[in-house]
Amino acid sequence: MESVAVEAARLVVGKALSPLSGGFVEAWAASTELGPNVGAVKLELLYAQGMLDNARGRETRSPALKQLLLELRGLAYDAEDVLDELDYFRIQDELDGTYEAADEHASGCLHGFFLNAHHTARNFKNRYISVACSCSCQGEVAGAHKASERKNTKKTPKLKFDRVDLSRRMKNIVEQLKPVCAKVCTILNLEFLESTNRNISQCIAMSQYGSFSGKQGHPVVRPVTTSEFIEPEFYGRKGETSEIIDGIQGDYRDKDLTVIPIVGQGGIGKTTLTQHIYKQVENNFDAKIWVCVSLNFNVYRLKEEIANSIPKVNGELSGGLDDLIEQRLKSKKFLLVLDDMWNCGNEDDWKRLLSTLKKAQTKGSLILVTTRFPAVAEMVKTIDRSIQLQGLEPEVFWGLFQAYAFGDQKSITDHANLKETGEKIAKKLKGSPLAAKTVGRLLRNRLDLDHWTSVLESKEWELQTGENDIMPALKLSYDYLPFHLQQCFIYCALFPEDYRFDSDEMIHLWIGLDILQLHDQNKRTEDTGLSCLNDLVNFGFFKEDVKTDGSPCYVMHDLLHDLALKVSSYECLSISSSNVRSIQILPSIRHLSIMIDDRDVSDRGTFENIQKDFSTLRKRLDVEKLHSLMLFGRYHGSFVIPLGIMLSKAKALRVILLSTASYAVENMLNNFSNLVHLRYLRITRGYFPEIRLPNSISRFYNLRVLDVRECRGQFGLPRDMDNLVRLRHFLVPDDDLHSGIANVSNLKCLQELRRFKVKRQVEQFALRQLGQLELYGTLGIYNLENSQAAAEAKLLNKNHLDKLILDWSTKDCLEDEHILESLKPHDNLQELQIEGHGGTTCPSWLGVNLSIKGLRSLSLHGLDWNKFPPIGDLWLVNASEKSSSCTEGQRFWNLKRLELVGIPRLEKWTGNVACHVFSLLEVLIVRDCPELMELPFSHSTLSQSGQNMDITQFSTLKELEIARCPKLLISSLRPIPWTKSPCRALIEEVGSEFQRLDYSKNRQSELRLQVDGKNEHLGSKFWEVLVFSNLTELKELYLTECPPLPLKHLQMLSSLKKLTIDDTDNALATIEVESTVRYQFPVTQLTIRGCGASGKELTLLLSHFPKLSDLTMVKFEKITMLGVAEQQITATSASLPPSGNNLEDAHFVQEQPQPRGEDKKAPADAGVLLLPPQLQRLFISICPKLILHYDSLGENLAGCLRGIEGGLQGLSSLISLSILDCPDFFSYYSSLSSFFPFPSSLKNLTIEGVSSMETLSPLSNLSSLTGLGIQDCGDLRGEGLCSLLAQGQLTRLRVNNSPKFFVGFGSPLVLQHLVMDDIAGVLTVPICSLLSSSLTKLTIFCNDEVERFTMEQNMALELLSSLQELAFSFCELKFLPTVLHRLVSLKKLEISCCELITSLPKSGLPNSLEILDVHVGNSEELKRQCRKLRGTIPIIEDNSYFIGNEHPLV
Repeated sequence: MESVAVEAARLVVGKALSPLSGGFVEAWAASTELGPNVGAVKLELLYAQGMLDNARGRETRSPALKQLLLELRGLAYDAEDVLDELDYFRIQDELDGTYEAADEHASGCLHGFFLNAHHTARNFKNRYISVACSCSCQGEVAGAHKASERKNTKKTPKLKFDRVDLSRRMKNIVEQLKPVCAKVCTILNLEFLESTNRNISQCIAMSQYGSFSGKQGHPVVRPVTTSEFIEPEFYGRKGETSEIIDGIQGDYRDKDLTVIPIVGQGGIGKTTLTQHIYKQVENNFDAKIWVCVSLNFNVYRLKEEIANSIPKVNGELSGGLDDLIEQRLKSKKFLLVLDDMWNCGNEDDWKRLLSTLKKAQTKGSLILVTTRFPAVAEMVKTIDRSIQLQGLEPEVFWGLFQAYAFGDQKSITDHANLKETGEKIAKKLKGSPLAAKTVGRLLRNRLDLDHWTSVLESKEWELQTGENDIMPALKLSYDYLPFHLQQCFIYCALFPEDYRFDSDEMIHLWIGLDILQLHDQNKRTEDTGLSCLNDLVNFGFFKEDVKTDGSPCYVMHDLLHDLALKVSSYECLSISSSNVRSIQILPSIRHLSIMIDDRDVSDRGTFENIQKDFSTLRKRLDVEKLHSLMLFGRYHGSFVIPLGIMLSKAKALRVILLSTASYAVENMLNNFSNLVHLRYLRITRGYFPEIRLPNSISRFYNLRVLDVRECRGQFGLPRDMDNLVRLRHFLVPDDDLHSGIANVSNLKCLQELRRFKVKRQVEQFALRQLGQLELYGTLGIYNLENSQAAAEAKLLNKNHLDKLILDWSTKDCLEDEHILESLKPHDNLQELQIEGHGGTTCPSWLGVNLSIKGLRSLSLHGLDWNKFPPIGDLWLVNASEKSSSCTEGQRFWNLKRLELVGIPRLEKWTGNVACHVFSLLEVLIVRDCPELMELPFSHSTLSQSGQNMDITQFSTLKELEIARCPKLLISSLRPIPWTKSPCRALIEEVGSEFQRLDYSKNRQSELRLQVDGKNEHLGSKFWEVLVFSNLTELKELYLTECPPLPLKHLQMLSSLKKLTIDDTDNALATIEVESTVRYQFPVTQLTIRGCGASGKELTLLLSHFPKLSDLTMVKFEKITMLGVAEQQITATSASLPPSGNNLEDAHFVQEQPQPRGEDKKAPADAGVLLLPPQLQRLFISICPKLILHYDSLGENLAGCLRGIEGGLQGLSSLISLSILDCPDFFSYYSSLSSFFPFPSSLKNLTIEGVSSMETLSPLSNLSSLTGLGIQDCGDLRGEGLCSLLAQGQLTRLRVNNSPKFFVGFGSPLVLQHLVMDDIAGVLTVPICSLLSSSLTKLTIFCNDEVERFTMEQNMALELLSSLQELAFSFCELKFLPTVLHRLVSLKKLEISCCELITSLPKSGLPNSLEILDVHVGNSEELKRQCRKLRGTIPIIEDNSYFIGNEHPLV
């Protein structure tokens, strides 16, 4: 195996030499009198490179040599820093044309003498003024920066060149390199003599046993597996086992040879599962063969082992291996296991092995392949997908873990005190069976708590080195990787566990680290990175996943993350609060990541301790050597003070990643403007009024990646962004930022320019600026009416461009026709958008001489052409004939997406046979075509032959959007959804029937349908546009102003869970039904708003929802009484007599209640609503006539249904109830003080706009109530509150606009959270004295009367000694209370939507404060004051951060 130490040193030496390639730095250095220094450094580096080149492929056994190679790496890094710095100043001189660094020969010797003396004197001064960096201009740059701000200019001051310091550093490097290189060379020569003899022996061994790693040199011996199942018990894997065994006994029986790969990382249990299956199916096969393949896939060896594993047959003829296998397997169904396969040679080798087996096969034969590598599985499989093994389920894994750690049940019982610690350890192992075995052995040695705790805290299992331990098993996969993939992998240790990243994110990081080696000079760096990423997926180090938004991503298993930490420990350091004190920090560390967990700021004590830890960290870490810095965690900005101090000396940074940055970058990195080596800057979920893009960004000449796409807010760009001559990716949230780059032609490395705005007669924004760029991805060119020489954009030469946008902002230009014709793109273009073009026809390259036939997406916006591309026949208003857009012989081969937007004269769009475009389309969008009456799939569409076109020609369509086409009839559209497969449809403002029809997925990726009608009196044909048989997976249905939905359609929605009906008077009328049993819908959540249905109709509707748990009713004018149905309605038979057409004719089984007095019966009335008894949540609003009755509501529905007495007591499962704007709801209870209207199960109750309630006495039975909200309840008094509080459950009370509620209280109120608006009525000494011992949270909500607290109110607030949270929301306050600093228990202060508050109290905030939240609806001045406190308060929330990456630390 190649020595990683040699390769790592060789890589860094090569990187150090890279600035000298091409000779530019050497030539420039010669003019600065640094030529000899550079030459000496180069000579030593070349010597080291040659020495390491000769040592490639050798194994380094000497620990001393590895240490020397580490020293060499460090010196090479130092050399890289100084040479990279020289290159920086070379570029600066080239860009600025200055003489600051370069001493031009024309200036003479005297100039050189004075220049050198100047640098020497400045260097002497700097050594004694604490500025010790080669760019010794921090004060000058800062001063210039401030001056720049005063002058309102974005011109960035340049950095000063310190020749003396650079010369001294280069001399030191040379002096140190010479002895180290000499010693390394000597040891390598000695090892070479020894290894020569050793390698001869190894080659002999490899030729005999064929066991090698895939790299030259050292053989790797893998343990040989057998079919014997040696474990005492098999745990889990029921799904995988069943899938394979069921296939063996089912589908695979009648198939030719089936190959099933089982894929998973080392130690995940592939072999164990295969051994278990091997034993389970032994009677299903005539011959069973087990071969351990291991690292060497040698076809001859495998055939030999297979032949030897099959018993000889009678009359067997001698011959080669193929003949023997064929004879012995003839007419036999066999099972072959190829275990631990690391590769399969190449495809031909695999085919040669299979051909032998296929000669003698019978139906049902099977090969099971176990492998770590998805690429191997993909090559050998014959089934649709491989068997992917992940970690065991937590419950199963816990059982396996206990078996290894304890041994038997008695030991488990005897050591019950170890369970909690054991569960924590097991959680860290992520379901890996081998990890359970490794750790179990460690724990079983000593079954005591101290030992187990020590193992948990130290992760001791990572130190185990046996071949059957978890880390060696995983590291074997790492050792098998080529060196360049090892380098790509180890830097993943800098990310948090379970971090999900997209491909660009990782590739850009590798670019910033300069680790992508370009063996093919014609290959783009990004393409090399993508190859590396795919290889790591194929080797099983990354697995493909999806984020919550459905976008693809990659993730690394936790144990592989632990491996990355282990193998990168010489250079990479990942710090968290849990390990900051104990972690070993090597002097060779170059890459640092810090992860702040939410728990680190959960309380002030923890926060202050971690601050101290970070303050001492700078003494243990050589920050000056850092090349990478990554800060994770949404509250890492809380530690900006200690981290900023620690990082103030960081000057060699290449990579910076700030996740959820809530501060100015310069506050975290005081030396930011001097980071001359910076290549990668990424800021995620930041807000630019806080973090800003510093003007110094334009002086980072080495910057390759600038990624702020996940940030928001307003930020400008320095005017000299074109200085970033090596910038490859400028990723922004708003494409318009790209348009602000003047002289963009200077950015010759730029890969994508999403927006370029042409400015008339402004050279910096002329189209010729694009001519010299070789762009990839997307190019958007806007304001094309200003262009004068369109051909100078040279679009035809941009053969890597994927998407092109051509946009005109006005149509007054007479040259539009010529401009578009001159903007011919390369044939490779995939997506084209043309918008606002003022010409009359499409360009020839898109029409008669179609050149971009491979186009996948075409968008035509705001065009008034007479001729169109070959997309069918378009008929235009006021045109004598159709626009025949299909030129003979011209067609798109692969058009998947088509957009026609704002085509004002388009009247008809019909298909023709020549186009072939419709059979390929996946996305069709037609918008803003006011004259459009016909589409290709309209029912009336005729082909050229006069026959109706087959609607199935759109067989690939996945997305359809048609909007604002008023003359297009909805009935002429394609029925929606047109398939049961996933698709999307949006129909908006089309015809006279629909306002909107939206068929899509919700945030949980569940199907939803929204139908907004225009006329609820339309007939049943309204629903013919929907194919209900294709809606069986629909989860949510929203109907607004629609005609009645027949139950026969609703019945087809077998997966429907949520139904919402809005503003439909007759949606529930004339419900036709064949059987009430048949119509039992699975809906659990029903919302009805603005419905004119009667109580009887609504009661009948609710009877069809036996699973209904959540009901919302808003604006019911006809409902006057409310009760609970005695029981669910059930039909007496499966069908009704033919005469029973309506639901009213159904008969229901019910228990007969005991007769009650006539004076207590509610009259049978259409206004009576009986609720289903299984409800859990009920929301009722704007029902002005509604009254809750305690008595039974008598008979309803033709005397067949009764309500239960007791108000809503029959809702025995009800946990949440809201009654809003029903003024007479409690009027029946005003004289029934001893009766309780609500069930005791209720946990949350909200009553608003109910004037008939006098006290809280009717609520006294609510023993489970935890939250109570009262608002706009007139003269309601709080009498009865003490009884509720005595129950011990009520913790939150909200009282708004009920001024008499707190009048007359004299007993202590044991309440935890109070929300109120009555500052004058509640913040009094008597009331606050009653609350002082229990109230922990006070929210002042919606007070528009008080501008500042009075002295008495401040005194009352100070009495709340237990108060921990204080919030002000939607208040007209101008000043905060002056006694806040005296609230010694206060932990959280929240201010939201209080725009008049512009400052914090002069007396300050309490030292106990842990959270200051001002992020919603407050003045910028208040936010600025709060930001100044960052670092003194654990959490300051001044912004709403993006929700993107799911990782809790990000």
